[in-house]
This record gives sequence, C-alpha cells and structure tokens, in this order.
Amino acid sequence: MRETDSKPIEQQSQPEQPTSPEQPSSPEHPSQPEQQAETAEAEAILGDLAALFLGAADSGAESNGAGEERVGSEVLPKPDDMYRVLVEQIPALVFIAYLDRRISEAYVSPQIESALGFSQEEWLEDPIRWYAHIHPDDKQRWSTDAAEMFLSGQPVKAAYRVLARDGRVLWFHCEVRMVRKADGRPWFLHGVGFDITELKEKEQALQERGAALQHLSSKLMRTQDDERRRIARELHDSLGQYLVAVKMILGNARQPGFFSTDAFHSEIEELVDHCISETRTLSHLLHPPILDDMGFVAAASWYVDGFGKRSGINVSLEIPEGLGRLGDAIEVALFRALQEALTNIHRHSGSTGAQIRVGKDEHKVSLEIVDQGRGMPAELLARFHKTGGETGVGLAGIRERVKELGGTLEIRSDDAGTVVSVVIPRGEQR
Repeated sequence: MRETDSKPIEQQSQPEQPTSPEQPSSPEHPSQPEQQAETAEAEAILGDLAALFLGAADSGAESNGAGEERVGSEVLPKPDDMYRVLVEQIPALVFIAYLDRRISEAYVSPQIESALGFSQEEWLEDPIRWYAHIHPDDKQRWSTDAAEMFLSGQPVKAAYRVLARDGRVLWFHCEVRMVRKADGRPWFLHGVGFDITELKEKEQALQERGAALQHLSSKLMRTQDDERRRIARELHDSLGQYLVAVKMILGNARQPGFFSTDAFHSEIEELVDHCISETRTLSHLLHPPILDDMGFVAAASWYVDGFGKRSGINVSLEIPEGLGRLGDAIEVALFRALQEALTNIHRHSGSTGAQIRVGKDEHKVSLEIVDQGRGMPAELLARFHKTGGETGVGLAGIRERVKELGGTLEIRSDDAGTVVSVVIPRGEQR
C-alpha cells in the first residue's frame, strides 16, 4: 500500500482551503495589531489607576524613600496630601481637636475663612475662640450635648448658631464624634459642620408666612362676620324701613272708605324707588355687576368717579386704549386692589390726590396707584414685605389673591407718599 493510503479517510477527503488575502483594517474593523495596541494602552491606564487607589504594593509601585510612591516614571501624591485635597474641596468645615494636646496641634479646614472670616492660624491661636463664637443662646445647649457625648460616647448631631467675624449669625449643622484611646480615655474629637444658614432663613420665612396666613385667615373670618353684621344693619335700617312704610300705606288702603289719590301713588312710588336704590347700592358694594358685564375698564372708571365725589380726593385714571377684557380672575384681582388702595389713601394717607395708571404688554398687565400722603411706617412696611401680614386684612388678602394668579404686589413708601404696584401675567383669558 502506498504511504498516502495510510491517511485517515476524513483527512484525505477534505480539499485544501485557498488562502484568502488579508482584510484591510478600517475604523470599524481594526486590524489585530491595532486591537492589541489599544488593549495594552487600556491595561496601562488601569494599572495606573490601581496604583493610585489600591496602593503601590499591589501595582508594582516603589517608594523613593521620601514618602512618595513611583509607578514607572510617574511620582504619585502621598495619601496624606490626597486626603487633604479632598477635605479642602468639600463645602463644609472639617475639624480635629486633640483632648491631650494644645489647640495649636488641632486642625480646621481652610473653609473657615470663607465661612466665618478667620484664617486657619487665627482660629487655632486662641484655645477658646471656637466657644466664644457660639451664639450666646446656644452655648448651654452645646455644652449639654458635648457632656452627653463624653459620658455616653454617642456622637453629637445638632444645629447651632455661630457668630462670624463681621457679626453675622450663621447656622451650622454639626456632627462630632469622640475617639478614645485603647485604655478608654478620650483621645480626640473630629467632626464636620455644614452651613445651613440659607435653609434656616427659608424655614424661618416659611414659618412666619404660615403664621401670617393663619392670622390672615382669622382676620378674614372676623371681617366676614363684621361685614355680615353691617349688611344686616343696612338692610334693617334702610331697605327694611322703606318696606315697612310701604306695607303700612298699603294696609291703610284696605280700610273702608279709602280713596286712591295721586299723592298716595306718588308716595308709594317714592318709597319703592328708595328700596331699589338701596338694593343697587348694596349690590354694587358687594360686587359691581358692571365688572362682570363690561369688564375692568368700565368698573374702574365707575368706581374712581364715585370715589372722588364721596371722598373729595382728586383721582386721575390712565388706561391704555384697547385694553379689552382680561379674564374674570385678573379683572377681579385688579378691581379689588384698586378698591383697597383708594380706601387706604382715604383713611390713612391724608393725600388730596391720587394717580392710577394701568399698563399692559404681551405678557402682563400692571396697575399702579400713587399718592402724596404721609406714607407707611418703615417697620410696618418691612413686616409686610417679609410675611405679608401686619397691615390689616385688606392688603394681605390682595397679596394672596394676586399671588394665586402668579403675580406680585409691591409697596414702596416714604414721607413723600406711597406707590402700590400690582403685576399679573396675562396668561389664558378666562
């Protein structure tokens, strides 16, 4: 048998595969040498990261004898330097205080300067400076919390007020822990303080606003009751009396021998006219129908004209042409603001004149009422801007009404007079 006949049948039956030419490399299909180069580069980067974060021992790092580590030709930063950079980047105060050493051996992060106005050196040169700058009203609470930490070992987690160098009062949320030595004795304290002043101010403003709203709600209820009593009194003393008179006259007309005369009919008509007038007056004071029927422009003109005649105050009204309808909610808010501002001018300002200007653009409508009276007390105005209260139910109610529409109510006042400005986004017309 020939030598070739000894090969397995499978091997003999397989035809030789032609050698295909090498595929050219492309960005989508890199060649094998390029893939190997990219893999090697990635492994080198991972090796550097491992040396940096996992330590030189596992990454082939060598020490140069000066506390620095080397990977190849690169010198890595010392761990202490890395931790210091990290601490000095976080938005908080970090501190360490030894209980068996001098204050000069303590540590406070450099954020102390931007937070409280002291350099690191200044803060650590005085052993009681940190305690001296705790707010007087919080010193006792801090002392109690610190004593509890020493006794129980539980960390302190609380907020305290701290006095900055320039006298500002700042709030810090502090978390402090105590570390003990092996024999159980206190060793050092370490902690962090986060500036929460802005958060506290917003919380305080929210609480004051909540209290003001609660006060406003109570005053609204009392005002509503007073208004109901006033309306009831008006109905009884005016409209009710006229109707009683009409009933008496009609009762007399039923008597035997009564003869209808022109005087009788004239008296009845006069009394009925009084009833209609009183009803219209009450209706207009509660909610003028003209506001619903013809809009803010007509209602403002009607009210300003009547106000000037009743009060003797010379009021000018400027309204741009083509203002048109503004939507029910906006028109009611503007009309109530106009009513309240003019009422306050009549009651409190002593001004003999007032100017009202209405403006609009594509996005908003504005109302400005100006007088030349004695102005509002500065402290009263400040409280109104802060909480919306302290000025009576009228302005506070207007402010809430305007705010619900996404608008603003602003008051500027001095001894030359007062300016009340209302701005409301136009939005969709309703």
